[in-house]
Amino acid sequence: KRSILTEKVARRGFHLTREYAIDPLEILFVREVMRTKLAVLPAAATVEELRNFALRPPMGRGQHLFPIVDQEQKLTGVVTRRQLRELIDTEPAGLSLSEMVHAPVTARPDEPLRVVVMRMAETGLTRLPVVESPGGKLMGMVSLQDLLGARVRNLQEERDRERVLEIRLPFFGRRTLGPQTLERHIP
Repeated sequence: KRSILTEKVARRGFHLTREYAIDPLEILFVREVMRTKLAVLPAAATVEELRNFALRPPMGRGQHLFPIVDQEQKLTGVVTRRQLRELIDTEPAGLSLSEMVHAPVTARPDEPLRVVVMRMAETGLTRLPVVESPGGKLMGMVSLQDLLGARVRNLQEERDRERVLEIRLPFFGRRTLGPQTLERHIP
């Protein structure tokens, strides 16, 4: 029921409530799960341009957080779909988008997913833009759904690794042995 390591610790009188295991969120990185196909908004766009372009019918579904980038593709801010609709309905037409948003909470592509999960838990955000460390260039977006998908994928890989494989032994002829017949042949 216990591993060799935890059994030795338990025999010394320290009873562990769970076994030691590697957290998959520690070994997976943001670059492995981030989305790279996303709609971005130019920082210089005015509210009038957004009225004419951004709220056309396909925007009704899909992306919920829109990064705002400058000419060098550096992230200057983010806006949610709801905030974007409110800006378009309430703000004067002459203001640019960059004047109405503030700096976002971000993730880096080289960070482990555990760090991003903790950041999401601390801030209450479920989507973070991914930016390069030195330049601030937008690389993609990571969401809570992406993190959960990575965890599910890891669980599936664990299940696939644990399946029973048939063993073929050369001294038993060309016969393939399963787990039941192998026990009869090996003392």
